Parts: sequence; structure tokens; C-alpha cells
Amino acid sequence: EKMISGADVNQPTNEILPRGEYIRLQADLMLAALQMGITNVSTFMIGPERWDASLMYEGVFPKPVQHHSMTHNQKKEEVAKELQKIDVFHLEQLSYVITRMKEIKESDGTSLFENSLLTYGAGLGDGATHQFFDLPMIVAGKGQGQIKQGRFIKCKSGTLNSNLWLTLANLMGLEIDSFADSNAVISDLWT
Repeated sequence: EKMISGADVNQPTNEILPRGEYIRLQADLMLAALQMGITNVSTFMIGPERWDASLMYEGVFPKPVQHHSMTHNQKKEEVAKELQKIDVFHLEQLSYVITRMKEIKESDGTSLFENSLLTYGAGLGDGATHQFFDLPMIVAGKGQGQIKQGRFIKCKSGTLNSNLWLTLANLMGLEIDSFADSNAVISDLWT
């Protein structure tokens, strides 16, 4: 209770929340753990990767949809437009997290956002073919001034996702030369 009293957290209710509200509540819990020093690293998977998982996107679709199944048909224009709505919904949730991180002040007056690194992406580039390379990734936060934001970095085709994770680990001070199947760091990320 002492730790929570210093955090900007509203007590959740026991009701079933619409998807966006539920995601934001989970994000608030994650951010509270970071703010209180319970952890310095967190992961947040927004949706299940089950083929038959029907999800309700309140305010986006009138009934539950199967995001996974839709990605297998993304080449069809009408499906691509529906998938774009889900992408926008997810980016709105990311925007919420970034806004909250900018609002949370650290003891030195800087924000949690200024002192953190945040990634957002997907596990597949093309759901129809299960292509798992050349993934679009968003890296946000300033990592205590180590990252210059507002840029688009196009890595060479075939660059491994693990290279990004190795780069972020190095930026966070871990002195490691490899992570999983990485073969280099992404030096363009440094300021």
C-alpha cells in the first residue's frame, strides 16, 4: 500500500471492461511497476496468437472478429481495410502508453519516457505466408539521451529482429556480444 500510495493509479473495478479500457488498465499496471521500481523491464502482449480467438474491438467492429484469420487474407482489399482498423486501434493504445510515460515524472524531474526504451511491433510481416523477417518496428523513448527519435531507419533486408534486441540490451548497459541468433547491432539507433 505504501508503494501504491506514491503512484498515480486508479483502483480498477471488477466489471468486464471493453478491450481498449482493459489494455490501458494493464498498461497502467505495467507503468506503475516501472514507476515504483518493482521492475526495470516489462513485456506486454496485446492479443493471443490463437487461430480461433475471436476478439471484440469496441468502437471498431459491431461484433467479435478473428484477427489471426484476417491476416491470412490481407491481400484482399476489403480485409486489408479491416486490418488497418485493428492496426489503428493498437496504435491508439501505444499512444496512450507513450502519453502516460511522458506524464510520469522521475525523481530528477525527467519523465519515464525520457529514461526508457519502448518497442512496438509484430511477429510476422505477412500473415498469409508466415514471413517473419523485415518486420516494421517502432522504437520510442529516449533511453536517457542515447536514442534520437523522429527518424525512419530502413535496415538492410534480412536484418534479424534479434539484432534490435541486442542493440537495446547494449543501450541499457548490458555488456553482451550476442542475443539469440543476432549477428550485429543496429548502430543507426545511437545518437
